[in-house]
Amino acid sequence: MRTLTALLALLAPLALATACDPASQPTAGQSGGEAVAGQKKGPVPIKLVAKRAAAAKSVLSDGGALSCVRVTVTNQTKKNLEVNPLYFSLTDTSDIKHDASLALGDYEGQIDTTSLAPKEKASGLVCSRGSFTPKTIAMTNPLFSEAARAQVVA
Repeated sequence: MRTLTALLALLAPLALATACDPASQPTAGQSGGEAVAGQKKGPVPIKLVAKRAAAAKSVLSDGGALSCVRVTVTNQTKKNLEVNPLYFSLTDTSDIKHDASLALGDYEGQIDTTSLAPKEKASGLVCSRGSFTPKTIAMTNPLFSEAARAQVVA
């Protein structure tokens, strides 16, 4: 019980600080980095651009099918932005969400774990196991709340 109380005391300030951070707010339906109808005009805090891609399998691959996109993340906030391959998921054309963390190590060229300063970009592959057509890509923040989403182009 004492451990749980200590953990909650440590996480509460972080949760409150993140709740007010515009970079932590979802930008559902973003396209090309601009806000869509019903949202504020202007650039979104995190811009995602994704295109379908093929990946070279790594030596750790079990040989199973992979569905991949090449994503570019642009930090349009005034704070540093954490990027991690664990923060991504792909949704297919049947609206089934696929966790990208399950395919880590199966392919070469994954997006790096990094911290982007304002206006910096990072690019790399995001893949998930299975053979499907990716429709959207989503990125979460370190607390696993959705921070950005974009359509995948062919």
